[in-house]
Amino acid sequence: MDFADLSRPFVIAHRGGALQAPEHTMEAYRVAVGQGLPVIEQDVSTLADGGLGVMHDGTVDRMTTSSGNVADHTSVSWKQLEIDASAILGGGWPDGLRPPLFDEVLTEFGNRVLLCAEAKGTDAMDPMTRALDRRGIRPGAVLLQSYSLTDCRLARSRGWQVIWLGSTDVARAAAEGIGWIGPEAGQVTPAVCARAHAAGIEVACHTVDRRHHRDTVVTAGVDAIFSDDPVYLAGDAARRPSDLFARQVWLPGMQPDTDRGRFHPDDASWGSAGSATSTLMGFLAPPDAAAFTLDLELRMDECHADGRTSCGSVLLSTDDHPHLPTSPSSPGVDGYRVLLRADGDVEVHRVADGVATRLASSTGGEALRMGAYVALRITVTPAALVVRAGTAGETVTVADASPRPVPVVHLGSVSAGVRFRNLVFT
Repeated sequence: MDFADLSRPFVIAHRGGALQAPEHTMEAYRVAVGQGLPVIEQDVSTLADGGLGVMHDGTVDRMTTSSGNVADHTSVSWKQLEIDASAILGGGWPDGLRPPLFDEVLTEFGNRVLLCAEAKGTDAMDPMTRALDRRGIRPGAVLLQSYSLTDCRLARSRGWQVIWLGSTDVARAAAEGIGWIGPEAGQVTPAVCARAHAAGIEVACHTVDRRHHRDTVVTAGVDAIFSDDPVYLAGDAARRPSDLFARQVWLPGMQPDTDRGRFHPDDASWGSAGSATSTLMGFLAPPDAAAFTLDLELRMDECHADGRTSCGSVLLSTDDHPHLPTSPSSPGVDGYRVLLRADGDVEVHRVADGVATRLASSTGGEALRMGAYVALRITVTPAALVVRAGTAGETVTVADASPRPVPVVHLGSVSAGVRFRNLVFT
């Protein structure tokens, strides 16, 4: 398959899918290819000995246990670096992974899947094209990228397709024979896409991870989308009726609203210790969106405030707009939020365009015991929402005849360290 064979719009696994696996590692690329994704992206920099290393940043500080400039490494020292996987993703991946050389990527994936490689720095495009020629990679199976017009000219002069990143200058791209522009998602408009298509130029935007955002740029007319969560964005991920926290792996659609949280292997849970956190669980969905029960177990490990303020949070929203728990408003968010407070009380809020209004609450609940799990059950019918929580069985019923939300789940906490496990939809 070549890029010309792909249906538009297609999704590019940005950095190999950085929300699911340690970015720009061979392991991340293998996960992406194993998920059936046709395009993987690389950021390529020139090393001190002329080799080509794959990493996004100009330093190794963020991604590895070492520090220093990428350009100061040789091909030998590059392969001695260790990816700091547990720190980056919060568990679920072992340490000891190594950053790849571009030659390694070409050897394993060249002419097997489609490659979208960016030249990081002004000295990378020339050796990248030479490496592609040396490995016999088909021009139709590669899209090169650069923010530099000079780099784009070089790639085109050697017969390679190229994306001019950051540009919406359609006229200049057409004059230079550049077939793609790569604006940021916020720069994409129907007018930009229409001008590009009229000139025979395609549009690849970056970086889009949420489906509500995807719908906006697709409606505008983009031809390709870079995504750190490509399977979720493409809509190909299986929605599941239960959590897989026991597997300790990041699933499509598991994205930070404010915080990513981390896995806890000691009890097969996931959670966060932040003061105000929320995380999208886009892989979770009930068998029937109109009427369902969600059972889960919640454990509070610490309170950062009093028993009324510290709480665990479950939001059932209509789509995947980010939820900011302590913000006065989270624009675009509609649904129902359930809070289980440290004092054992339960509150149910209706959220409309990000503004939360309390509908009902219980009082006199039994205070949560730190470090102990509490059962929480949320039952939704076409006319009501019923929440039951705690050993005392505190129950709150909300009669609400408005349309039930399509339950996109967000888990979080306010002023508390909270863990979740055993989420099951029925």
